[in-house]
Formats: sequence, C-alpha cells, structure tokens
Amino acid sequence: MKTGGKTGDKLREWVRRYLPCEIAGTVGEFGGAAIAYLATGSLAAAAITATIGASGGYYAAAYVNALRWSYRDHHRRQWPSHVLMANLLALRSVAVEFGPAELIDSLAVRPVAFYVGPLIFHNTIAGWILAKLVSDLAFYLFAIVSYERFNGLLVRVQPRAEEVPGECVVAIEAA
Repeated sequence: MKTGGKTGDKLREWVRRYLPCEIAGTVGEFGGAAIAYLATGSLAAAAITATIGASGGYYAAAYVNALRWSYRDHHRRQWPSHVLMANLLALRSVAVEFGPAELIDSLAVRPVAFYVGPLIFHNTIAGWILAKLVSDLAFYLFAIVSYERFNGLLVRVQPRAEEVPGECVVAIEAA
C-alpha cells in the first residue's frame, strides 16, 4: 500500500475526510441507542438501533461530501447528465471505500459491541463508549485500507490549481 507522504500528512488527510461523517454517525448512533433503550429497556434493541443510526448518519454525510466533490468535477456537462454522473460517481465512491468495512461493522462488530459493552462494564453509558471505540477501530482499519488501495476509484477534494500538497507555492500576479 502506497502511503504517499509523511504519517502526519496522512492522518490529517484521513481526519479531514472522515471527521464530518464520524460526527453525523455518532449523533445517529448514540441518539438512536438512547431512544431505543429508553423506549424498550432492551440492550438488543439499542444495539440494533445504534448500528442503523450510525450507518444512516455516517453515509448521509459521506454521500453528500462525495456528491459535492463529484459535482464540482462534472458541473461543466449539460444538465441532467452532470447531475446523473455526479450521483453515480458518488455512489460508486461510497460503495468502494466503505462497502467491506460496513459489512463487517454492521453485521458483526457494532451490534455485538453495543450489546456486550454494557454487560461487561455493568454500566450502559461506559459500555456504549467502549463499543463505539472498538467498532470504530475495526471500521476504520478496513475503510482506510480501501481508501488507500482504491484511491483512483474515489471522488475526493481536488486541490485548487494553485495548491500543491506539502509545498509552498508563491502566486505570481500578471501585471
């Protein structure tokens, strides 16, 4: 796997890419879990709802970001072809980058962690925090591998013409 630069640069790139999605997913995850648990008193219902809420929030943000980036690249085409192309590229990007990670996360890791975490700690909130950390670690291990391996298939923020990653560029103004 090609890393393409310093570790710090990669970490910043991943944080910029995933943080908005993570915030949206976390709101859906804990919000859904809390509502389901308060309504039913069931850790199983909370675990399932947390998983659905995490996915819904996360992928809503991921799709909107991918659509924005894709739309910028295809806005010069005639309507509706640019809208269709932007949507198709955004869908492909989200599926390639997150598909394997989501399967493992949603079918195994997250629901089990959200169910077992509170049982281990004998505390619902502490258990859910542990579940969140374990689930996210597993998810991002797979998502980042997909991101780095299949980078050419993904829509990404493209640097402006005057931006060069890791370089200082002096703008020269024509007189």
